[in-house]
Amino acid sequence: MKKIAFAVTNDISQDRRMIRICNSLQENGYEVTLVGRVLSTSLELPAFKFKTHRIKCIFNKGPKFYAEFNIRLYLYFKKIGADLYGAVDYDTLKGVAKAAKVKGKKIIFDAHEWFEEVPELKGRNKVKNYWIKIAQKGIPQTHLRYTVSQGIAENLERLYSRPFEVIHNYPPLQTAEPGSVREEVLIYVGVLNQGRGLPELVKAMHEINAKLWLVGDGDIREELWTLATQENLLHKIVFKGFVPPADLNSLLLKARVGINLLDGSSLSYRHSLANKFFDYVHAGIPQVFMEFPEYKRQYQQFRVGAPIFDLTKSSIVYAINHLLQDRNYWFNIHIDCLKARKVWCWQNEEKKLLELVNRL
Repeated sequence: MKKIAFAVTNDISQDRRMIRICNSLQENGYEVTLVGRVLSTSLELPAFKFKTHRIKCIFNKGPKFYAEFNIRLYLYFKKIGADLYGAVDYDTLKGVAKAAKVKGKKIIFDAHEWFEEVPELKGRNKVKNYWIKIAQKGIPQTHLRYTVSQGIAENLERLYSRPFEVIHNYPPLQTAEPGSVREEVLIYVGVLNQGRGLPELVKAMHEINAKLWLVGDGDIREELWTLATQENLLHKIVFKGFVPPADLNSLLLKARVGINLLDGSSLSYRHSLANKFFDYVHAGIPQVFMEFPEYKRQYQQFRVGAPIFDLTKSSIVYAINHLLQDRNYWFNIHIDCLKARKVWCWQNEEKKLLELVNRL
């Protein structure tokens, strides 16, 4: 049985993409270990089908964290002696590549995003150039590369002269088909960070006759709470906080409209395909999303929501109210979601993943 060891810099528990990938590989003849890190806020991990290991660091952010984590990762990967080593994003690539080179093993590289173009690096050219150098050195050493969308794959191929495959973040298809009886609720699932259209959405709630559930946590939670208070909208907006993946579906099945907004300042955002996009589809929820290239590509296959071109209040209000008020329009999109979920599902994408890994 071939051993595969993957590395992430998160604490594993909320990384649904890696949990899904590791489960599939474990169930299909591989012995898989997923390595992440442990924080003071980390909860005990559930019993996964694959092995897990979490690294505890002295430093938890900044250059010292990345240096320490990759040194500890290298030492651990060298010790466990896997047959294949997997690096997730640029921030694990250095440690993984070094361990694989010492052991003479092949490397899988999974780009969850266009790392050097994330919003957090905007205007930080020194840090951005550091990660580009990591990628320029590390990516040519890898043997299989894949990412979350066609747009990111094409750009990474152009920059690093290596082919990238696409493994989408499709959820597994559940047997039960989502119904059409819903509450007057908008739902946003994900991190509460800058660049996700959340302040704009909060202000738009003045003209929307529904509740808004914000499911997740993040850097601007307090800012959004303050804004909702100042705008006298707390009676409409519910901060649900982090909800375990196992409990998320029950909330999604109650909601009438999904929210998937982004600003266009980040190239990584412009070419992204968020987990939530497919979560909403699988729950039969018509959604409001940006008409960015990847979402447009999906929309041309199945009309699963209402695209908008900008984050102006008028655009957001019109798109949401159209879905809330025109029940025939909503129902037709709901039906397209039910068709799309049978195509955009992990059962289909898993076959491609296994075919790629089996070639190594």
